[in-house]
Amino acid sequence: MDTSAIWPVIVASIAAFVIGAIWYSPLLFGKEWMTLIGSTDKDIAEAKAKGMAKSYIAQLIATVITFTVMAFAISEVGAYSARDGAFVGLIAWVGFVVPGAMSSMLWEKRSLKFVLITSICALVSWIIGGSIIGGWY
Repeated sequence: MDTSAIWPVIVASIAAFVIGAIWYSPLLFGKEWMTLIGSTDKDIAEAKAKGMAKSYIAQLIATVITFTVMAFAISEVGAYSARDGAFVGLIAWVGFVVPGAMSSMLWEKRSLKFVLITSICALVSWIIGGSIIGGWY
């Protein structure tokens, strides 16, 4: 993986942020997710008032790390098309997100609905991110 690979990682990370923003908005699953974590509109307003920049920056760093590793994997397996990159994203999701989601249900007692909301958002992000990275090469 060469240094020019940073651009698809950045674009994939931005795409994941947009997906997450839409996914967790009231338009899709935001209200249900808030209910499942025991949060209210007031809690969100208070968090916004305190400033959420640190949380967004931390999440952005984590997302860039995820897609950097994915770019490395895509490069190493020679997945140089959007379709192949999407497949790598799918396989990575199955191998890394699904087991964590199962653990969350078993040990943290998270509901299936919560796990589906969070893990399917990751699935969409990882497939699209993988597609962006694979297609970029």
